[in-house]
Amino acid sequence: MKRPPMLMHVKIRGERRGFGLWLPLFLLLPLALAAFIILSPLILIAIPVFWPKGWRKRALHIFGAAFEILCSMRDLKVDVQSDHHCIYISAV
Repeated sequence: MKRPPMLMHVKIRGERRGFGLWLPLFLLLPLALAAFIILSPLILIAIPVFWPKGWRKRALHIFGAAFEILCSMRDLKVDVQSDHHCIYISAV
């Protein structure tokens, strides 16, 4: 099973100066948990509304697909360059 990325490295270079930034993605998990807790009343209302209409399979597939996309971000490298600026992003 794949694991989601833990860190993201962002480098930005301008004409004169640049900087690099390490973002710990595992610290976003508590924020996602807090958002889930805040939205849980809406989720609990939506479940009985959409259950008879056959949306339960689609909802389960959406959660699975979102997690698969998150796990596929591992080893992602993005390099954007222009005449004066350079941005490099990598997920570790």
